[in-house]
Amino acid sequence: MSIKQQFFFVQRHKTFWLIISLIGFTLLAELTGSLQRFNAPIFKYFSQIQSEKHSDVVVIEADALIFEHDQLVYSLLAHNPKAIIVVSDSKLTHIQDERVFYPRPDNNLCLADLKAWLGYTIQINHQTHNQCTSLWAELFPERRLDHSPLLSFALDLHALPKFNSKRVQSEDLLAGQITDKLVLISQTNHSFGLPIRAPKLSAEVNPIYLHAFVAHNLIEGSFISLISSKLSLTIQLVSIILLLVLYQKIAFNIGIVVASILSVTWLTLCYFVMTGMHIFLPAAEGVILNFITLFWVFLSAKWVEEDNLKRLMNNIRQKMSGRYLPKSFTDQSTPWDSIIQLINQQLALDKSILLARLEGDHRLYEIRAINCHLSDIHEMRRDYERAPYSDAIKAFGTVKITRPFFKALEESESQYIVPLMYAGDIRGFWAMTITPDERFNEAAFIKNVNRFANQVGELLFHYRVFETQGKAESNAIARLLTLNLAKPLSQQIKHSINEMEQKLITLEHVFNQIRSASVLFNLFGQVVQTNHALEQLAKQHHLPIFEMTALDLLCQVSELDHENAKGKLRYLTLHKGEIYLPVKLAEQQFVLNVRTIESSDEKSSAGEPFEVGGILFEFINLSELMSQMPQNEEQAGLLSENSEKQKNNTESEASN
Repeated sequence: MSIKQQFFFVQRHKTFWLIISLIGFTLLAELTGSLQRFNAPIFKYFSQIQSEKHSDVVVIEADALIFEHDQLVYSLLAHNPKAIIVVSDSKLTHIQDERVFYPRPDNNLCLADLKAWLGYTIQINHQTHNQCTSLWAELFPERRLDHSPLLSFALDLHALPKFNSKRVQSEDLLAGQITDKLVLISQTNHSFGLPIRAPKLSAEVNPIYLHAFVAHNLIEGSFISLISSKLSLTIQLVSIILLLVLYQKIAFNIGIVVASILSVTWLTLCYFVMTGMHIFLPAAEGVILNFITLFWVFLSAKWVEEDNLKRLMNNIRQKMSGRYLPKSFTDQSTPWDSIIQLINQQLALDKSILLARLEGDHRLYEIRAINCHLSDIHEMRRDYERAPYSDAIKAFGTVKITRPFFKALEESESQYIVPLMYAGDIRGFWAMTITPDERFNEAAFIKNVNRFANQVGELLFHYRVFETQGKAESNAIARLLTLNLAKPLSQQIKHSINEMEQKLITLEHVFNQIRSASVLFNLFGQVVQTNHALEQLAKQHHLPIFEMTALDLLCQVSELDHENAKGKLRYLTLHKGEIYLPVKLAEQQFVLNVRTIESSDEKSSAGEPFEVGGILFEFINLSELMSQMPQNEEQAGLLSENSEKQKNNTESEASN
């Protein structure tokens, strides 16, 4: 497939445009710097966990620098410092010494300006003033600051030597604390300034400490360099592409774990690169884009999957719309209509009234009346703890009622009542009347009614369970907390699949109940479907049916050779014919009926070109049929007599 064809293929998919939108989001975020601001807390955290204990920079704060300046500087010069930098806006007397510097614009000397970086004043401004020379360039000519680096705050603040001017003047210092050190002198700031916006310096207000960290970074060469925007964008785009490949291959819950591990690994890498190579990578962008890509892939996959599932569900509904499928018993609005239909179809009763139990109580109320009216009940009591209901409960079945329960009873009409219960749970009662005739068998009648009542009780019990679960699931608060206010797509698909499964199970069950051993092959000779009788036949006669083709089976069970069997199958396929062959397996005689099954009007995605959907092999067991047929007149008479008795028994049971 050419690149152009591949492009036209992917551009029709939503996922392609979602990936494009993710890349566009990354470009926009990098150009606008929306995600860069999250680098500040990471940089601060990295600085906090670093710890350096030595510095060649000394900070001295004077309470009255104007009056103490001369004596303080001469005292320091006596200890041979590397340089003394007096930072003050006051006009002080300049001591003429090559090691003493007064950085002021009017002296043509300036310290490097610091500008804000993501809220912290820690970045060197490479633009120098035209009217002055950079003091740092004179002291450290080998260091270049034109790339605007960030200050490193690896040095602990308590490790920076700090002294008061009085201590210096009182000679309360060791020579090693000043010798060959860079000394910064400043007026003491009595907490009137704003806090310094920098890691480890948020509690300080004197800007001399920022200049001390600049000097320390110059001495140690530990400035932090920022990578260019182009390189940062390239790293992010490559990472997104790799993450898209990774997250499409794993589940979402595993993806969260993987994303967390990758984020920790990335932050660890950024930390060691910062401490070892003094380069700050886009740490925050990497972590944020990592999780954004994960959720982007998840939401994109769910969006596309939901569209596909909706399309699948609609296809299932269209296919099932042309096939009759009765509504499940538990899906009906009321169970009593189906129960009445069951009673009317199976039992010949004069009158019937169904009563249901009031939930949480021992009272009853009328539900349905068959061949009578609900007002025909003469019994006024509706408490199943009292007779005749309690008598039926004690008997665990049908009992005859002696006192009037129905109004306007015939002289020969008998009354019966049976509880509708399952697993000790009483769901209701069923009262009925019947007019006995000369063939009436009360024991058989009670037995039949008990069977029906047990089945109806079980149906009502399961209906109640489903109804209770449905009410719990339909609770507004529960649906709100489970994001189930609208019917979820999964439930709709489950319902559609259940309908297909119900239809499939019914068809498979019917096919298995066919007494003739049957197996269906497709045109390629592969087994498509077998029934239970065929599996028993294959097991009995050692036929590896699932390892055989249609040609193998035809050759093995018949007397046809290979070429003749091929001709038969060819004839069946091309002319949609039907053949009958005698077959003998062990001591049993069969008639093998081989015929074609026409293809369905609904073509599958395989696009089979033939008009034949398969070849059906049906083994008709003649030995079994002959064994059930009479062999002589005596057997015929005996069989006729047995059949008549069986018929009379069936009619008697059915009438009862």
